[in-house]
Amino acid sequence: MTDRLFAAFLRWTGALLGVAGLLVLAGCGGGSGAPNNPYEPPPPPIPPLLVLPSAITVYPGTPTTLTVSGGVAPYRAFSTDATALPVSTNVVGETIVLAANPVNAMTGVQVTVEDARGVTSTPVAVTVQPAPLLPSLITITGNPNPACSGTEATVCSGGTGTARVQVTGAGGVGIKGRQVRFDAVQGNFQLVSTNPAQPLVTTFTTTTDANGNAVAILSVPADTPTQSGILRATDVTSGQQITGAFLIQQMTTDGAVLAVLPLGTTTITGPDSATCSTGVTVAYFIFGGTPPYRVTTGFPQAINIGGAPVTRSGGSFTATTNGTCFENLTFVITDATGATIPTGNYPFITNERGATPPTPPLTPLVVTPGAIAKANCVPANTFQFLGTGGVAPYSAVVTSSTSPTSPILSPQTGLASGQAVTVSGLTSPSQTTITLFDSASPRQSGSVTIDCSGSVPPPPPSALVVTPPSFNYAGGTCVGQTSAFKVTGGTPPYTAFVTSGQTGAVITPTSIAAAGGSFAVTGLTNTIATTNVTVMDSGSPILQQVVSVSCPALAGLTVQPLSFTYSANPPPPPAPPAPTCATAVSNFVIQGGTPPYTVAFSVPGTAGTINPTTVTNSGAGFSVTNLANVPKVNQITITDSNTSQAATSVVSITCTP
Repeated sequence: MTDRLFAAFLRWTGALLGVAGLLVLAGCGGGSGAPNNPYEPPPPPIPPLLVLPSAITVYPGTPTTLTVSGGVAPYRAFSTDATALPVSTNVVGETIVLAANPVNAMTGVQVTVEDARGVTSTPVAVTVQPAPLLPSLITITGNPNPACSGTEATVCSGGTGTARVQVTGAGGVGIKGRQVRFDAVQGNFQLVSTNPAQPLVTTFTTTTDANGNAVAILSVPADTPTQSGILRATDVTSGQQITGAFLIQQMTTDGAVLAVLPLGTTTITGPDSATCSTGVTVAYFIFGGTPPYRVTTGFPQAINIGGAPVTRSGGSFTATTNGTCFENLTFVITDATGATIPTGNYPFITNERGATPPTPPLTPLVVTPGAIAKANCVPANTFQFLGTGGVAPYSAVVTSSTSPTSPILSPQTGLASGQAVTVSGLTSPSQTTITLFDSASPRQSGSVTIDCSGSVPPPPPSALVVTPPSFNYAGGTCVGQTSAFKVTGGTPPYTAFVTSGQTGAVITPTSIAAAGGSFAVTGLTNTIATTNVTVMDSGSPILQQVVSVSCPALAGLTVQPLSFTYSANPPPPPAPPAPTCATAVSNFVIQGGTPPYTVAFSVPGTAGTINPTTVTNSGAGFSVTNLANVPKVNQITITDSNTSQAATSVVSITCTP
């Protein structure tokens, strides 16, 4: 009995354990998973609460931001001086905007940030400075124009306006010498610069005057539609900025105002106190009105105008100085309707002498004689030469010698003008060249050659001379005239021929057999011209001389200079290089007469380049280059465009041996 009861207990206990096991397995997901981990990892650390930058300077009217990072958002911000620097308590996102109020003196404020946990950041040191620019006070005014209505802050299309802002310090006192940058932010306008090469810009920096005022000139192109313009002024030192708005009002063509830039007076200074500038060019830009524009001046001989007439608004013309001195020369600018620039907006130009005293021209250094010859030389022979001109003292140097013995110079340095140098120690056969240097900068030089070759060369021919150099007849008296010339010097026989001028001129005879012979020029008419006759000898090198017969010339046609002279053979080293006919650039200027002018070599086939061959304006010029590097007189004829009486002028470039 007892055994049956124990067996029943075991069956009942086993069933309970089985049910309990199923319940345990069901709690573990059916018994297929691992048991839960009672140890979870700790959460990541919270980054420290930071506010950057840690110190900053702000100006009233110029918003600045702080950046918050770390901690637990959302954040709250606090200012120790809400009067000077109010801040929004609830921070939106991670940015705090600092917008300071006006203060009379530098004010220190601390800004702190608290996160959601109540953790407070390190305070940010904020320095509130008084605003150097008066907030919202940028004044823009347009130049008065009855055809352009509107408020004071209105600038007409094709017109100009003025922007003004004041930089102030403590107590509202203007600050002198502060840099202010003006920027064109919006609208079809530009700022007038002080650079003639770039008169219109979008950014212009200027300096405040004694009252702290900075001024900029605005320029609006013609035909600009009505629109708003926005200009920004920035104090360069602090970076504080303000903006100003104005109205750009479009004008009809009939009411458009002519304007020219640059404004005011452009002053050009010459190289020295005796000379005004030559070849300096200033560009002027015309706006508004009705193109094309005609440009003239009341003193046309004073300056050369190029690029006129100007065919479009915004186009330019140039004014180039020609050496004439003048003060406050103005231009008369007229558009296609006859409108001119309003009073007070004329541009002026001044060409004045410089401040430096002129440098006196150097007289050339001349060595006399240039050559010495002796049939037989012994060391005891002495030779002498001397130098004049240039800048004393001189020094003498043997630059080449084939003498078996060394040449002896006495003295060699410290030579005065006209002081003789004695040369000895030479033997035959030999040839010695001695160069004399002066003290100019750059130095000038001249040389003498002593020839002890054993034979004396024949003396060089004397200079070719034709007298008189010219005949000049009064108006209406060239007909029937006989102009007689006499030829001496050089190497006969001589040849005479017409090189420019009247085609009917007759030379009798054309060949002159002996020195002292003559020839005559006849057959001239009363045509306005100068007839040039070239006389050549038979030597080697050939010598030549140009003479002329002038008939009445039209007043006003002049070419300057009348001539240039170059050497066909530059001096040997160590003398500095000098221009030769092949390398020199000869510049001439034409004035008067009736432009345009035609420029050509008087003798066809002359080697050389003329640029340009047609000169369009009085006061303009031409250049001659690349001449043949041989002894010769190169003549250039200039003829104007007068259809009834054409005027001519002849200039020359001489290449000496």
